[in-house]
Amino acid sequence: MSVHDELPEAHRSRLHRGMSKIRGFMARHYLLLQVYRVLVFVVGLVCVVAGIIMLVTPGPGWLAIFLGFGLWGTEFSAAHRLNVWGRRQFVKAWHRIEHHRHERHRRQTRARWQGRTNKEHFCPSGVHYHGG
Repeated sequence: MSVHDELPEAHRSRLHRGMSKIRGFMARHYLLLQVYRVLVFVVGLVCVVAGIIMLVTPGPGWLAIFLGFGLWGTEFSAAHRLNVWGRRQFVKAWHRIEHHRHERHRRQTRARWQGRTNKEHFCPSGVHYHGG
C-alpha cells in the first residue's frame, strides 16, 4: 500500500468511527465538551513543548511536535488546516523523491546499457545462460 492510499484510508478505520461516536455524545454535553477541549489543548501543548526540547536533546522531537499538532487538529480548525497543508506537502515531496529515484534508475540503466559491447542481450548481472 502506498503512502497516497494510506492517508484517505485513515478516515474509514474503526478508531475514527469510534471517536466520531464519542464526539457526538460530547456534543450533547457542553461541559464535557469543554473539559475535553481543555484536555486536548494541554496534552497537545505538552507534546509540542516536549518535541521542541527534544530537538536539542536526544529524542524524536519532530515526531512529538507533529503528534501535538495532530491532537490540536482534532479540535482547532487552524491546526487542522496546518495538518492538511503539511500532509499535502508530504505527499508532494514523496512523489518528487519517487520521481527522482525512478529517473536515477533509468539513467543508471541507460549508462550500463551504453557501456556494454553486446547490445543484443542485456543481463544486469553480466552472467549469460545459454541452454541447449
